[in-house]
Amino acid sequence: MITKSNFSLITWINALIGLILFAWQQFDGEIPMKIQLMYFAIMIGATGIPHGALDHIIAKTSAISNGQSFSIQQFLGRYVLAIILYSASWIFLPGISLIIFLLISAWHFGETDLSYADDTRSWNLSRLLWGSIVLMLILLSHFEETTSVVLRITQGSEIAQKTMVHLRVNSIYYFSVVASLFFAIAAIANRKNKIKLSSQYTINLVAILFLCSQLPLLPAFALYFGGWHAIKSFEIIFKFLHDAKEEMADKPMTMWKNALPMTFLAAFGFIFMAFIWNGTGLKMDPLPAIFIFLSIITLPHLDVMDKLINRQTKR
Repeated sequence: MITKSNFSLITWINALIGLILFAWQQFDGEIPMKIQLMYFAIMIGATGIPHGALDHIIAKTSAISNGQSFSIQQFLGRYVLAIILYSASWIFLPGISLIIFLLISAWHFGETDLSYADDTRSWNLSRLLWGSIVLMLILLSHFEETTSVVLRITQGSEIAQKTMVHLRVNSIYYFSVVASLFFAIAAIANRKNKIKLSSQYTINLVAILFLCSQLPLLPAFALYFGGWHAIKSFEIIFKFLHDAKEEMADKPMTMWKNALPMTFLAAFGFIFMAFIWNGTGLKMDPLPAIFIFLSIITLPHLDVMDKLINRQTKR
C-alpha cells in the first residue's frame, strides 16, 4: 500500500522506466510508436489527468477551512465555462491560444517544482522562468517533432512558421538567456527567503529532465508531466487534504481512487471535444487534439492549484 513517504519513490521508479525507454532507444535505434503511445496513454491516464480531478474537493475543503460557503454547482459552472471559452479560442484563435497554453504551463510547472518557495515577487518570477526552462528543454530538444505539432495546432499559420524558423537558429540563445535569468534571480530570492531542496529531489528532477531531452517528444512529455509533475502535485494535494482531516485522504491510494470518477468524466469530455472538433470541418489530428485537450483542462486547474500553493506558502 502506498504511504505518504513513497511519493518520491514513485518519481524514482518513473525515472527508472524512462531510463529503460532510453536504453531501448539506444540499442534498437528507436522506440516503436505503439510503445510511445501506450506509455503516453498510461502516464496521462494514471496520473496526468487524475491529479487535476480533485479540484472540486480541494476548493470545497479550502472554503470550509476558511469559514466560507461552497457551492459545487457554482464551482463546476465556472470550471466548465472556462473550458468552453478556451476551447472556442482554440478554434478561432489557435495561435494566441497556444501562447496562453505555453505561459500557463510554464507557470504551473514552475510553481509546482518550487512549491516550497515563498510567495514573493522574485520567487514568483523564478517559478515562471524555471517552468519556461522545463518547457524549452522538452520542446526545443525535439525541434522537428515540436514544429510539426505547432504547425498542425495553428493550422499552418504563417506567423507560426516564421517563429519556428527563427527558433531553429536562435533556440540555444533564448534558452541560455532564460536559464541565466533564472539562476541569477533565484540566487537573489534565495538570499532573502531561503528554501531547502534535498539533494535527492534535485538529482531526481535533473535525471528526469535529462531523460526527457533524450526520449522522443511523446514519452518525454509523459515522463515529466505524468511521472514527475503530477506526482508532486498529488503530494501537495495529499498533504493539504490529509492535514484537513479529509477521510478520502487517509492514504494516497484512497485519494487517487477518489480522483477516478472525474478522470473518466474528463475522458468522455475528450471524446466529446473530438466530435465537436470534427463537426467544425477541421481535420481531426490525434496529437494536436491531445495537447489541446490537456490545455483546456489545465486552465481552470491552474487557478485551483495556484490558490492551494499560495495558501501553503503563507502558513
